[in-house]
Amino acid sequence: MRRQKLKTLGLPSRSKNKLAVRADLKEIGEAEFSKVVVIGDERARVRMMVELMISGFEGGRVPLVLDIKGRYAGLIDYIPSMKIYKVGKHPTFNPLSEAFLGYSKEFALIFGDIYNLSRDECIYLAKALENAYRDGDHCPTLEGIFERLLQMEAEAQPKESYKIECLKNVLSELEAGPVAPIFKGNGRELPAPMILDLGSLMLKERVMMMAASLARIKGCRATLVVIDGLDWSMISGSVWLKGIVRDMIEDLSYRGIPVYIGSDDLTHVPVLGTAYVFCGPIWYDEVRWIRGLADGLDLEHFRYLEEGTGLVLTWKRAPFYLRFRSPEFRVVSDDEIEAHMKALGEEVSYLDSAGGRSVGMLERLF
Repeated sequence: MRRQKLKTLGLPSRSKNKLAVRADLKEIGEAEFSKVVVIGDERARVRMMVELMISGFEGGRVPLVLDIKGRYAGLIDYIPSMKIYKVGKHPTFNPLSEAFLGYSKEFALIFGDIYNLSRDECIYLAKALENAYRDGDHCPTLEGIFERLLQMEAEAQPKESYKIECLKNVLSELEAGPVAPIFKGNGRELPAPMILDLGSLMLKERVMMMAASLARIKGCRATLVVIDGLDWSMISGSVWLKGIVRDMIEDLSYRGIPVYIGSDDLTHVPVLGTAYVFCGPIWYDEVRWIRGLADGLDLEHFRYLEEGTGLVLTWKRAPFYLRFRSPEFRVVSDDEIEAHMKALGEEVSYLDSAGGRSVGMLERLF
């Protein structure tokens, strides 16, 4: 009967491949799922991530979802206490605000790697942030950083003045662009469970806000972190940025906070997972990689996974199949998000994105 049931599901029989089908994850230790990497096309991957997240939530975890592409609003149907903040539209947090001791240098290096700043430009940005923090301004605005850079420029040699001017030009693009509202000094607390929807930002701003969010996990009291939708190839060329993202995730895992990462491609994942979930299609290169963990199995049988099924591999046990229960998300409108937040006692306001720079560069110079 067991073999017949597996064939009905469209999966290889256990006697053939020695793979079991599991309906839940309760028997799996937390250490095995401390860093889960979910691989596959977006539609199946999101459903599997939700399955894992709901399992963690039912086990007492408090999730924070870094929704890179804006795909997780439908999660409120499964976790009604989940709040949704659209970064760039709703007040969230200012990435320039101090997250921990030494944040000025770390943020300057992250920002410099994303926007191709020189080493000296990163140093000037870090110095401007550090001066603000030292003066008691722990949530500086871009305008405040400009004022400090102008002061440095007035005291610098011409060669150094040129470097500061280049840094100001990069910051000017942010101050005049659609992400300007997030730098206007918002310092509110955002307690989990919540979704930080980064889908309205440009790719570089998504990476910046993702890194700034990871630095603030302690403040939002999240005990489960989900990162999905980032094109990891964007940072794969940057060894340093890839390394710092990896270190942040490793630190969360070390502190007992599980991290679930969703990616289209195994090669674009910046960390080694303690567990991997393949949602299909499984490509030939991935089959060769799986062979190292599943030696002796007939890999051709699970290259084409049945709808609603994932292949789970960990370092401690034989591979197994996992069925996910959640259907596809429905579309949730902005009005529905606002009504949902009000029901949770959270008043939703909207940032003014039409202002741009309040003071022009020439006005600052004079």
